[in-house]
Amino acid sequence: MLNPHPCTILSRIVLSRIVLCALLIGLPALFAAAPNEVGVRGPYRVGPGDVLDIVVFEVEELSRPTVVTPEGIISVPLIGELPVQGQTTLEIEAGLKQRYGTRYLRDPQISVSVKDFRSQPVSVVGAVKEPGVYQLQGERRLLEVLAMAGGFTEEAGETIAINRGGAASEEAAVARMDLLGSAVGRHDFSTGSDELVVSVRELLTSKAGGEANPVVEPHDVIRVSKAGVVYVMGAVEKPGGFVIKDQERMTVLRAISLASGFGEYSSPQKSRVIRQSAGNKQEILIRIKDVIEGKEPDLDLEANDILYIPDSRAKSVLSRSVEAMIQVGTGVAIFRR
Repeated sequence: MLNPHPCTILSRIVLSRIVLCALLIGLPALFAAAPNEVGVRGPYRVGPGDVLDIVVFEVEELSRPTVVTPEGIISVPLIGELPVQGQTTLEIEAGLKQRYGTRYLRDPQISVSVKDFRSQPVSVVGAVKEPGVYQLQGERRLLEVLAMAGGFTEEAGETIAINRGGAASEEAAVARMDLLGSAVGRHDFSTGSDELVVSVRELLTSKAGGEANPVVEPHDVIRVSKAGVVYVMGAVEKPGGFVIKDQERMTVLRAISLASGFGEYSSPQKSRVIRQSAGNKQEILIRIKDVIEGKEPDLDLEANDILYIPDSRAKSVLSRSVEAMIQVGTGVAIFRR
């Protein structure tokens, strides 16, 4: 039996339903359900937090947006609570049509769409212009998600790591990695998570749907690495930090050239490379004139090395200044090339 309130609603619409019945039969395309959203490797699956827009044609009282609860349930007039988590919008439409058609409406025409996507977040961190959490609204590949985050910064490194959790088994993880293609660099089945490592160079040169541009899944964490930086300080024209890009060699002479050469009163034969490794400080004497003349090799610099060129006008007390230089090193402006 219908309670008074449902009866009131139905009494107002029954006449209009009879009049429109012929039109609905003759023009089915006009009232066809909205296209189903395309989700990650298939139709979009509704989850907690999503806002659904439910439209029952010609029944305004039953048409309204509704939020999927943390338990994956929506509340709709007359029917009450309806589990929808993991369903597509077409499946939700079918469920609503069956329930409304059984007791309340004749041949109900219902459309369900996702008004606001909230259940499929991905996090983008590292060397991107706008790090943050973004919602997938259908299938998205890595390049598209990075574009949502504003693209790379000047300090972007050579690799992108995609951390993915929730692999229930080794077989499940292998199946997922097969779908992502050869972009997978490392994985760890023992912790139930995968780390997919993508080369920035391959990503930018690959085809739109290529293996180096994998599909991003909900709850992925995308980390864009920062390029290594070497610092040139002391008696040079433009002291500062310089990014090591695209696996290039950063040598002592190259670093000096990026710093626009020696200052007027430099003492290049007493130069030092200050290197921190596993918490230990190492100082390497560099006789730069000998390097230029080919008498000594041009040392390869590593990320976070400090190349210090002393000033001949004053006695340099390097040992007391190293700690200070290391502390301020990360704050030095990075010069563009």
